[in-house]
Amino acid sequence: MTQTAAGVDIVVPVYNAPKDVQRCIESVLACTSRPFTLMLIDDASSDPRIGKLFEELAHRGDRRIVLARHDSNRGFTATANRGMNRSRADVVLLNSDTIVTRGWLDALLRCAASDARIATVTPFSNNAEICSFPHFCENNRLGTDCDPERIRDALERAAVPTYPDLPTGVGFCMFVRRAALDDVGDFDLAFGAGYGEENDFCLRAARAGWRNVLADDAFVVHAGERSFAGRKGDLGTRNMDLLVRRHPHYPALVRDYVAADPLRPLRDAAQSRLAGDALPDHVLHVIHDHGGGTETHVRTLIDASRDLWCHYLAVAVGDSWQVDEHVAGERTRSFTFVRAEDESWRDFIGGIVATFGITLVHVHHLSRSREGALEALPALGLPYGITIHDLWLACPTVTLTPAYERFCGGITDVLQCRRCLAAQPAFAEIDIVRWRHEHAVLLAGAAFLIAPSKWAADTLGRYFPEARARIDVIAHATLDSSSASAEAQPDRPVTAALLPQDDIPVVAILGAIGRDKGARRIERLAQRARDRGLRVRFVVIGYLDVQHAPWQSSDALLTVHGPYARPDLPALAAHYRAAFVLYPSEGPESFSYTLSEAWHAGMPALVPPIGALAERVADSGAGWVMTHDEWHDDDTMLDRILALLSPRAADARGIAAANARGVAHVSPQAMAKATLMSYARAVAQRPVAGVASTFSNRRIRDALGYRPWTPPVIAEPIAEAAAMDRPAGVWQRIAQRALAMRRTRMGRLLYRMTPEPVIDALKARLDG
Repeated sequence: MTQTAAGVDIVVPVYNAPKDVQRCIESVLACTSRPFTLMLIDDASSDPRIGKLFEELAHRGDRRIVLARHDSNRGFTATANRGMNRSRADVVLLNSDTIVTRGWLDALLRCAASDARIATVTPFSNNAEICSFPHFCENNRLGTDCDPERIRDALERAAVPTYPDLPTGVGFCMFVRRAALDDVGDFDLAFGAGYGEENDFCLRAARAGWRNVLADDAFVVHAGERSFAGRKGDLGTRNMDLLVRRHPHYPALVRDYVAADPLRPLRDAAQSRLAGDALPDHVLHVIHDHGGGTETHVRTLIDASRDLWCHYLAVAVGDSWQVDEHVAGERTRSFTFVRAEDESWRDFIGGIVATFGITLVHVHHLSRSREGALEALPALGLPYGITIHDLWLACPTVTLTPAYERFCGGITDVLQCRRCLAAQPAFAEIDIVRWRHEHAVLLAGAAFLIAPSKWAADTLGRYFPEARARIDVIAHATLDSSSASAEAQPDRPVTAALLPQDDIPVVAILGAIGRDKGARRIERLAQRARDRGLRVRFVVIGYLDVQHAPWQSSDALLTVHGPYARPDLPALAAHYRAAFVLYPSEGPESFSYTLSEAWHAGMPALVPPIGALAERVADSGAGWVMTHDEWHDDDTMLDRILALLSPRAADARGIAAANARGVAHVSPQAMAKATLMSYARAVAQRPVAGVASTFSNRRIRDALGYRPWTPPVIAEPIAEAAAMDRPAGVWQRIAQRALAMRRTRMGRLLYRMTPEPVIDALKARLDG
C-alpha cells in the first residue's frame, strides 16, 4: 500500500461476519471525505459469503479499496501487522464490526496533529471499555431507533476538544502514528489470535515517551466480539496473563484509572447536549442552600414533571452557582459555575440560561445571591416567575420576628421596621425602603406569582398591594408515609429512644426546630412542666438547633429523637405514644411539610394562631388553634396541652385524629400540572428574547469537575520473551536480535525487504 495524500491508510482485518463487514465498508465510504486507502484483509474466513463480498468489491473497481487474503487463518494480530507493515503512512486499525460516523477520520487526524508525541488515538464508542459512551466500561447497546449521528453531533458540540491521555488505546478503532510504529515496533505475535496486542503496543509506546489519547469529538459504533465469537474467554485469560507478565504495573494502572474515571466530565457534557435536545422546554429553578421546605418543594415538582420539562436546579450562593441537571431516566449531573471578577451578573446568569437553553426561570429564593439576580433577571429578556416560600421579600428576617420576640403581626410601617432591623446586627445596615422597592420591581416583572397558602399570599399582599391580585395559591404537594420513596426501606430497622413504661401522656414536636419554630419555648415548657410536677412528656421527633443527636433528660420529660426518615414517622409516633403534635412556633409558616406528615401519620396538631398552620388546621378540623393568650404565655399553653391530654378530651382527640387521616392532600402530579400551566402561560405571553452568550465548552467541562489525568512514569524494563518462564532457545535469540534491528536505519531497510512469512516466523519464535 502506498502513502495517501492524506497520510493515512485504513486497515480492516476481516474474519467472517459478512453483514458487519458490509456495514463497516459502506460507512467508511459514505462518511470519509478526505482521500484514503481502505485495505481489507480476509484472514481465511470460513464463511463463503466473505469471498463473494470480496469479489463484488473487486468488480466495483473502487481505487480506494485494496483487497488481500490469507491462505490460512493467522489471527488478528498477524493480519493487523500485515496491513501496518505494507503501509508507510500513519494507519487506522478498524474492526470489521464497526460503523463510522461523519467526520470520524478528520477528528482522529486533528487529534493526532495536536501533538507530535501522540502514538495512538481512540474515539468514543458505544462499546469501547474505558472509551465507552454514555456509560463507562459498559457495552451500551444501541437500539434500532438510535441514530449514531446524534451521538456524534453531541460529542462534537460538547468537545473543547480536550484530547485526554489514556492508559492505552482501544483496538476497535485506533489511529497509529507511523513514527511510533518505527520506534517501538508493531504488534507482538505472542498475542496470537488477538486480545491484548494493542494494550501491549500502547504500553511499550508510553514507556518510550509516546502518548495514547482520546479523540473526544469522534464517535464510532462497535458491535464487539463478532469475529471472536465463543473464544473471548480463553483468549482474554491467556493474553491478559501474558500482558501482566510483561507489564506488571498494568492492573494497577487500569484500576486507578477506572476508579478516577477522568472522562466522566467529557461524557456528561455530551449527555447534557443530548438531554437538552430531548424536550423543547427548559426551566431553571433558583434556590438558596438552606435546604428545608423550599428545596423539598422544588425536588417534588421536578420529580413529578421531568417527563414534560427539562429541569435545572441552581443552588445560588454568591458568585458560585451549582446547577443540577434533572432529565427523565438519567442520573443528575452537577455543574459548578463561578462568576469571574470582571464578569457582569447579566453575562454570568445569562450564560447559564443560554448554555442550557432555558426558556423560563422559576425563582424560589434569592437570599444567597440577591444583588446578582436583581440585576440580571430583568435584563435577560426571558420570562421568570416567583414562588413565595416565606416573607423574605417583605422583610430580611424572613418570618417577621424581631430580635428575641415573636411574630410582629405583619407591621408595614417603615419607621417601626427600621427600628426593628436596627436592633438586629445581621440586618442593621439594610435600608428597608430600598429593599421593598427593589422587590416590588422584581414582583412586577414576574410572569407568574405562586404562594402555597392563602395566608402567605394575603400577607405578602399587605407589603406589595400591586402583586396581591396576581398571586395564585397552589398548595405544596405531599406524599403519604406509605408512598414509594428513596427513603423507604421496609427491611431497615428503625431505632428510637426508650421511654419509661408508664401512663404519662406524650406530646410530639416534629422537624428541625430552630428559634423561630420554638426551640427555646420547648426548653421552657419542659422546665415549667418539671417545676409544676405535671404529668406530660415531650418528644422532639427531629432535632433542636442546639441538640442534633439523640438525647434524653434524666427524668425522660424531654427526649430528642434526632433526624428521621419520613416513612418511619407512623412507627415512631406509635412507639413514643404521641397523642398529638405541638407547634410552639414563635414565627409563622407559609405551609409546613411537617403538618402534612403529622396528618398522614394520623396525628392531629395544636398550632399557634398565626400563619398557614392556623389556616390549615381551621379549614380541616384536624387539630386545634391556640388562642393568642395560650400562644403568648408558656403556662397558659401548658394548661391547654394538659386539657387536650385529659381523659375528658378523648372524644375530641379521636375526632381530630380522624379528620387528620381524612385530609385531602394535593398530589405531586396535581401540583405539577397547576404549576406547568403557569409556565405555559408565561412562555406564551413573554417569548424568549435575546440572552447572553453560552459558556465555552471548556468552562462547561471544568464546571463538571474535569481534572487532567497523567499517565505514571514507569521505570522498570519490559519483561522480554527471553526473560519469561523458560530459557530462550537459539531461534528465540535470533528472532529477538533480528526484530530489535528494526529500530535502526539499516534494520528498517532490511525489515521492509524481508518476506512477510519469514518475519512472522521469527516473531512466532518469541512465544515458541
